[in-house]
Amino acid sequence: MLYNTDVNAREVMAERVNKKNGFKITKDDIYITQGVIPAMWLSIQNSGAKPGDEIVVTDPMYFPFFVAVETCNMKPTYWKIHEEDGYKFNIESLKKAVNKKTKLIFVCNPHNPSGRVMTKEELKGIADIAVDNKINIMVDELWDDIVFDGRKHVSLATLSPEVADLTVTSWGISKTWGLPGLQCGYLTATPKTMEGLKKHAKGVLRGTSTLGIAASIAALDRHGEYWIRDIMNQLTKVRGIATKRFTEMGCTVPELQGTYLMFPKFNVKMTHEELYKLIQEKAKVGLGTGTEFGPEGEMHLRMTIATSEAILGEALDRIEKVLKTVK
Repeated sequence: MLYNTDVNAREVMAERVNKKNGFKITKDDIYITQGVIPAMWLSIQNSGAKPGDEIVVTDPMYFPFFVAVETCNMKPTYWKIHEEDGYKFNIESLKKAVNKKTKLIFVCNPHNPSGRVMTKEELKGIADIAVDNKINIMVDELWDDIVFDGRKHVSLATLSPEVADLTVTSWGISKTWGLPGLQCGYLTATPKTMEGLKKHAKGVLRGTSTLGIAASIAALDRHGEYWIRDIMNQLTKVRGIATKRFTEMGCTVPELQGTYLMFPKFNVKMTHEELYKLIQEKAKVGLGTGTEFGPEGEMHLRMTIATSEAILGEALDRIEKVLKTVK
């Protein structure tokens, strides 16, 4: 039986995060996982949390974070971010959310599903709270290439050595390069933290497929930058189309700063369940239900816009047509 070797991949991954994200690491500081989700579980296990301890998650947030907290018998503490505030991350609210039982803060930046790119000031606020209270952090930076309008993505762990000691940062190839089926992610942490992560992963996680390793090398190599430039040009076009069309339908449309996930709020007189069923069964467009991402997702639906103008236009036409039947 042939098992994959990941040395070359780890070298490419380390080179990339050094150049793009401002880290100063080697291949030995990279650990390959089956996507980003395993990093959530490993971070909980390595945080020293015991059943009933608390983990901070934003509301809304990518739902596998909630699943990881629940399955590990931890208590979620919801750090609410609001559409009417532009999904800004209120640091004073985070201060009130943490206590002696808080063992971990989950961060998703760029944020899924809101599409918000966190500012350096917001990230520094999180870092200060974590350092002051000795709370671990896990950051999902899966969408770090998909950032609009000249914004700069900042990696939280690069802000100071103190916060780096507390932080696990994770990436993958599923979003920028559209390769989720290959299940290849990677993370970095300081040597002490990495030792703990590997200890918890032993006998449970065994890297990823040989094909995933090969694809990662091809995607993350410096020659892949042309793809990012081209995809951002396309995403900028479809973002403009989707924003305009949803606004014309009477939706409240959060500014999409990063990711290719639109999260419009539908201002219609029906329940969330009725709205979702209408779009799913009558328009026959597969959108994500907003409540899957937390209570703040009520009356929101999530739409992936990483497609052609023609396909996006057809989907929007179908949605608009069925919405006219309920107004």
